[in-house]
Amino acid sequence: MKMKTVSLLVKIFLVAAGFTLSVLKWCGILPAGDIGEIWKSCAFAYGISMGPVDFNICRDNWIEGKETAKEDHDE
Repeated sequence: MKMKTVSLLVKIFLVAAGFTLSVLKWCGILPAGDIGEIWKSCAFAYGISMGPVDFNICRDNWIEGKETAKEDHDE
């Protein structure tokens, strides 16, 4: 599985988890939680787990783009 696919799946999972926890909060099942804390936790989990991966994906695309442009210019 490509890293872009893994990144997308983790993002979908974290949004679904945040939405699920928010619904549990609104239904009274998670009374001690705070909506801000729920979404900050999801953002923190994303930053720790996928931030470096997404940075490397962007970096690789940028470097490949520069190399392709250089090859096109050299021809």
